[in-house]
Amino acid sequence: MAEATSSTSRATSSIDLIERAAAGRPPPIDRMPRPSFKRMVEMRDNARLATWGWLPVDRRGPYPAILFRTPYREDLLGWMRMDPLRYRDAGYAVVFQLIRGIGESEGAFEFANPLDRSDGFDTIEWVAAQPWCTGAVGMDGSSYVGMTQIAAAIEQPPSLRCIVPAVVSSDFFNDVPRYGGIVSRQHTLGWTQFTYKDSLADLTPGLWGAQAFLANPAAWPLLLSRPALAAADGVLEHDALAHYREVLTRETFDDWWAARTFSPSDYARVAVPTMVVTGLFDGSMGSQILWRMLEEHAPAEVERRLVIGPWDHGQAYVGGAAYGPYRFEGLDGFDLQSARLAFFDRHLRGEGAGPRLAGRVSSYLLGADRWLGMAAYPDPAVSLCPLYLASDGPANLRGNGRLVELPRASDAADAFEVDPELPFVPVGRSLDPKLALDLRETERQEDVLVYTGEPLAAPLTLHGEFAVELHLSADVPDCDIVCWLARVPPDGRTTQLSVGMLRARYRHGFDRTVLLTPGEPVAVRVAMAHVGITLAPGDRLRLLIGGTLFPLLDPNPHDGGPTATAAAVRRARQVIHHGVAHPSRVLLPAREEES
Repeated sequence: MAEATSSTSRATSSIDLIERAAAGRPPPIDRMPRPSFKRMVEMRDNARLATWGWLPVDRRGPYPAILFRTPYREDLLGWMRMDPLRYRDAGYAVVFQLIRGIGESEGAFEFANPLDRSDGFDTIEWVAAQPWCTGAVGMDGSSYVGMTQIAAAIEQPPSLRCIVPAVVSSDFFNDVPRYGGIVSRQHTLGWTQFTYKDSLADLTPGLWGAQAFLANPAAWPLLLSRPALAAADGVLEHDALAHYREVLTRETFDDWWAARTFSPSDYARVAVPTMVVTGLFDGSMGSQILWRMLEEHAPAEVERRLVIGPWDHGQAYVGGAAYGPYRFEGLDGFDLQSARLAFFDRHLRGEGAGPRLAGRVSSYLLGADRWLGMAAYPDPAVSLCPLYLASDGPANLRGNGRLVELPRASDAADAFEVDPELPFVPVGRSLDPKLALDLRETERQEDVLVYTGEPLAAPLTLHGEFAVELHLSADVPDCDIVCWLARVPPDGRTTQLSVGMLRARYRHGFDRTVLLTPGEPVAVRVAMAHVGITLAPGDRLRLLIGGTLFPLLDPNPHDGGPTATAAAVRRARQVIHHGVAHPSRVLLPAREEES
């Protein structure tokens, strides 16, 4: 699966830059060289968008073009960190454009703006019509810059030949800005502020990163004050403040969200070759949702590739050979930039066979330290195997909670209390990057339940998305559930494999709210992010259950009313029931491996 590598790549993870800035150590920005041109490109509604281009130094065009439509100004993150000049040096025109309402671009900013569709069409056709362009245009970029690619492809511009979206958010109630329906105030406030700042040094310290939050008391009211709706006053203004308020006040999937969300009929119009990239440590489900929707609705004859690498959100664009406690020997020189370049060569120039991947779907397996190649995803070799929750006493504080193969005959329960005013803040990653996935401090909290399986007698491969099905009651009308699946090797470390969360009021769907009846058990299903690992004999699986994931998620006020305007909060006593009558369980995506 190896691609040709470049030892001179400048690629740097955006997450790394942001976290360093949040801790008060903003790094210098490596700027792009002087552009070949800068234009204010006019859209169909007369709004003009700031657009820069870099042409190959030979100036012997015309060239195929690679377009980035982004909300991230170069002064903030620096476009050079993505190493786009490798495209220029390979004979492509490189074009960056700021979306409307950002920087010098005119018009109003809106998150996932419905106008991104027509703006993408108009820009692609403008690029294709330039004398330096062959008429063939591809799109590239990650996160929001991946979302603008899908938006443009839906409009089917004639000159768009292919797209390479990475770590996109495609379901806004299962991913940012709401995870399992729970608002991420940190993201909605921090990311929105971030897009409007002139440099990383201007960010409010503490909004990103757990340790940075604890070290900057001025940031505490921004993430913990009530009502949440007022937290952005004086921090955001104009379009940015409007976005913050919309995300908080629109608590169910309504027409506003629908206008920003890609529908099945939208995906059916994505008729260009697509390579979707995501990472095992991204923690979101957006790219897998994107892939499934394309597979179900887009034209079957169109080439599609899915790459799931051992990367976090930022690394899923720039690549990486390490994360947390892992070092990836099985990458075998694989270089994401070269893989994208080979994809563009195939579809913009008609040269080569495309990237040399393990399969149509290429997924990295931790533990085995190798690439897994498949023709389809979800993995057809996977079956869901249940492990049931059990205990003979409290499962708190790493008590005697267990994962067993059959539900216990007698019904039992474990309880924990959640205080929204005193949420636990994990600081592992901030202290040491090798602790990025370490859950040992989390599982030591009294408000977290811990269930551990027996040591494995044989290797076990887990691959794909899965779910935790719980029977829950509480003494409040609404609460949150957070689940972590972890690996526990013989040395006793607890390393996160997957995480999922759900606000209980959305257990029947995000288009409505159904409150709890205090004390009455209900069934909830928590969707979990993709996992890919081969566990070794002696390893154990561990399931952690809690009621908050702060500072990423806004603590639930527990009163059952509109969370945006709640002025006070309540403690919650949450109970997980298990046994034959209430068979709480985790459904593991076990893969049958070839002998």
